[in-house]
Amino acid sequence: MEPILVILGGSGSKIRNPEEREIYLGESLESGFLELKEGKEALSAVVKAVIVMEDAPCFNAGTGSVPNLLGEVEMDASVMTSEGLFGAVAAIRDVKNPIKVAMDVAVKTEHLMLAGDGAVRFARLMGHKKYDPLTDELKELYKEKKSSYYKDIDRMRSLYSLETVGAVAIDRFGGMAVALSTGGIMLHLPGRVGDTPIIGGGIYASQRGAIAATGHGEGIMRHMVAKRADDLLDKHNGEYAAEEVIKKVEADFGIIIVDRDGKVGVAYNTKYMCWGIKTEDYKKVQGA
Repeated sequence: MEPILVILGGSGSKIRNPEEREIYLGESLESGFLELKEGKEALSAVVKAVIVMEDAPCFNAGTGSVPNLLGEVEMDASVMTSEGLFGAVAAIRDVKNPIKVAMDVAVKTEHLMLAGDGAVRFARLMGHKKYDPLTDELKELYKEKKSSYYKDIDRMRSLYSLETVGAVAIDRFGGMAVALSTGGIMLHLPGRVGDTPIIGGGIYASQRGAIAATGHGEGIMRHMVAKRADDLLDKHNGEYAAEEVIKKVEADFGIIIVDRDGKVGVAYNTKYMCWGIKTEDYKKVQGA
């Protein structure tokens, strides 16, 4: 099987810093695909790819995550493989890479998800140091916009909320995996959890394929977007499944899929979606 890595860096109505995003998307592809090239499993590749985007301040994940209504960052992340391994964190604070903590949940515990203070305590136990992911730019934006919350909330959410980052991959052994990470919706209510850590919501993997979604979390979760796409893979390829889900679901989102035969699906109904794909002989990056 030819290894394939597909990544997404968010979708929405107006993109911020497209040139900077393209640079980091390219680095994400190179970092993740190197794992596949070296013969490692798909899970290792998608986690590596997402870490690059979590460390980049221009994405709403890890460093660069948006603040909630209290000015605090609460992040969600998850991983899943075609063999059924799953791990997630929800509303986790004060860590640099939520995707690493989600990975620890998957491989070092018998649980599927840890949330809030419990997730933070677990992260410390696993050696993840305290870290403030809120950038100076977003701190200033929070101070400026909180006072006009009800007036500006729709605009703020359109600019800063639909930016979940993720990756799907298939390795040379035919194994598939997906990783997903987000800072959630700008100025969301404390404790809000979106689709990212929900099996079948924004993330799903099975023997049929690996799927990641980005967009309006409540809409993605309500319609179980990733699971609906996986159901379509029973009789159709990844390209068809991505386009069909976009047609059928009334929500603002984008989706990436790699199926068991290595067929890739990329679709979105927002004005833009950041994404990229890499194989041994091909690479494409779309920053806007």
